Amino acid sequence: MTPKSLQISTPTDTTIVLTRGFRAPRRLVWEAMFTPDKMRRWMVPPPGWTLADCDVSPCLAGGLRLTWRSADADPAMTMFGVFTEVAAHEAIVHTETMVLPGGQVVSSLVERHEFADDGGATLMRITQTYESRAARDGALESGMDQGMEACYCHLDALLAPG
Repeated sequence: MTPKSLQISTPTDTTIVLTRGFRAPRRLVWEAMFTPDKMRRWMVPPPGWTLADCDVSPCLAGGLRLTWRSADADPAMTMFGVFTEVAAHEAIVHTETMVLPGGQVVSSLVERHEFADDGGATLMRITQTYESRAARDGALESGMDQGMEACYCHLDALLAPG
């Protein structure tokens, strides 16, 4: 059964597994997750922030760069990485580094997305592997799950038929 909201587990000291279902075919979920113009429609930043740049090239050695801006924070907050494995509509792996305004690196990890058919819906599983338990725990304590689920609710609306 496809979960309707984000489910989180911590199978090891350095990993977070996030599972979420979408009522749409796998191809459409994949495209929404890795196509910049579609990402801009569901990847809603926190209040007071804008998604200023969204550059994604989901191919082997392709890049990922997202930049958020706020009137109160200069320079911007950025997330960037490189795709290291790609099996279109099935699985994709990328490095990911998050840098806060002022240059503080808050996380550096490897993220694997897997997509599976689930009776007309799609089950997405993301495995994040951090450098340490402290880094993993910091991510868990950041409220990332709430932000991700808010974005995924927007994605649900984008994927809704009709």
